Amino acid sequence: MKIFVATILLLVSFYIIKVDLIEGTIPLAYSSQPVTCEKELDYITVEVMAGDTLHSLFALYPSSETITYTERFTDFYTLNPHFINQSFKAGENVLLPTYTSSTVCK
Repeated sequence: MKIFVATILLLVSFYIIKVDLIEGTIPLAYSSQPVTCEKELDYITVEVMAGDTLHSLFALYPSSETITYTERFTDFYTLNPHFINQSFKAGENVLLPTYTSSTVCK
């Protein structure tokens, strides 16, 4: 009877150890949770002067991150949908997208 009880206790302890190693605290300590990062579209308000174009505004206010002109154009027209197929007029305020490098989201 002692051998039977010892075998049962040994099997139960092996099962507990197996469950702890596979599903328990050790895998949770070494698992990496994917970092989800939602970026909000930040912008600055700029008053357009006579002769300004979109390229000149992008040159005056460069981004600190590496981003293509196509992405900047898309974000610009997302912020300013009323400028699609229109030119700038002197004195108007436009919203320029700004990009800052964030170490949390990388």
